[in-house]
Amino acid sequence: LEINHQEEPGFEVITRIDLGIRPEIQRGEPVSIERWSQCMDAEGKVLDPENVKKLIFRGGLCHAVRKLTWKFLLNYFPWDSSKEDRRLLIKRKTDEYFRMKLQWKSVSEEQEKRNTRLKDYKSLIEKDVNRTDRTNPFYEGHENPGLILLHDILMTYCMYDFDLGYIQGMSDLLSPILYVMENEVDAFWCFVAFIEQMHCNFEEQMQGMKTELSQLSTLLKLLDLGFWNYLESQESGYLYFCFRWLLIRFKREFNFQDTLRLWEVMWTGLPCQNFHLLICCAILDSEKQKIMENHYGFNEILKHINELSLKLDVEEVLCKAEAIYCQMMKCKDLPQAVGEILGLKDST
Repeated sequence: LEINHQEEPGFEVITRIDLGIRPEIQRGEPVSIERWSQCMDAEGKVLDPENVKKLIFRGGLCHAVRKLTWKFLLNYFPWDSSKEDRRLLIKRKTDEYFRMKLQWKSVSEEQEKRNTRLKDYKSLIEKDVNRTDRTNPFYEGHENPGLILLHDILMTYCMYDFDLGYIQGMSDLLSPILYVMENEVDAFWCFVAFIEQMHCNFEEQMQGMKTELSQLSTLLKLLDLGFWNYLESQESGYLYFCFRWLLIRFKREFNFQDTLRLWEVMWTGLPCQNFHLLICCAILDSEKQKIMENHYGFNEILKHINELSLKLDVEEVLCKAEAIYCQMMKCKDLPQAVGEILGLKDST
């Protein structure tokens, strides 16, 4: 490993590193209803949350247990809560939700004319809802009840966080959650928790997005400096073509069912923080040969990446992302910047 320390404090340029052989990774089976029930005691408490997260990371969930388990993964339900605790929580959160819903429902036309921001949020939500997952049976057809719920939850979110309000892309993040929950209140609070994780990606300055793209660039340099240099030579070093991946967490890149699997795996927080950036690395690693052999320029790279939509296999991508993580963990002299991105406490 050779690192050139620049004058700027904490800045390091990775010039050469050997990550060694990438291991083969095997995925497991989805957690079944039987397996999930074994993970809970008589009071409905999860016996070993860390082990449950490992099982979910390894194989995901069968659809029948998602409705309950996603609430834990998104921290709507505390991991140490009993069935009775959750019943009381739902009661409280239901009241809170409908109080906020009533706020926008009771706004008169005259009031709306004087509230430009609310009017703008409403207009944008109506446009986006009408084009969100319309080929999915849950949302297809005219006056679909699923679309009405999408609309109402997003409008209520504007009351919950009026400063952030509604930003394009949010309907994509809500749609799979509502599909799984089949319940307006549960979907709302799970959506709130999901947006909380990604809040800075949606803020006006998009500071979170800039940070994530910068971190992804650092990881890619370590993984394959030659490929990163090629992207840089084609004015693509900022990786803006990954913007959509990060903003809506690959929602448009995988088919609907694969997105459910991907999200629940990412929500475990395993095997490290920012695992979604390693998923980006895994996809780019699979495409780098084609990009470089065909001498793609800025526009061709963007076009190629966009055309990957719905052609990716979630299990293959997850295997490769985990393999990249294992590869990095075996590196004796892992750069400090990389250790910090992955959340390794002992990175030096």
